[in-house]
Amino acid sequence: MISFNCYEFDPGPVIDAYAATGKPCLIAEFSFRGDDASLPNTKGAGPRLATQLDRARAFEGYVAAALSKPNVVGYHWFEHADQPAQGRFDGEDSNFGTVTIDDRVYDELTKTMTRVNAAAERIHAAAVPAVI
Repeated sequence: MISFNCYEFDPGPVIDAYAATGKPCLIAEFSFRGDDASLPNTKGAGPRLATQLDRARAFEGYVAAALSKPNVVGYHWFEHADQPAQGRFDGEDSNFGTVTIDDRVYDELTKTMTRVNAAAERIHAAAVPAVI
């Protein structure tokens, strides 16, 4: 198994590169940050988007792209809760969570995650192997 972090909008090219090994792939970390979360978003990996709705749409596109690859066996959203505005131990201060630091749910994101994750097996079953 190969595990990797991929903080791009489309994980497809990275997954395709690893497909040549013939090993299953696990995306160990990915996320998108929203600028409407009242957090600095100055430290941390991945794209910044304007709104939580944009984060939800990016999640859906990312997961659909990942699941379209037969060698993908799973994916993991980076963090459950946002990081503190003053920064965590390493200075990261970003909107990576499915909930705020005060445990308020990001509705658009979590509803999209619920819907997309419920369809994951169906999406993945239709995956076509990459031509290498």
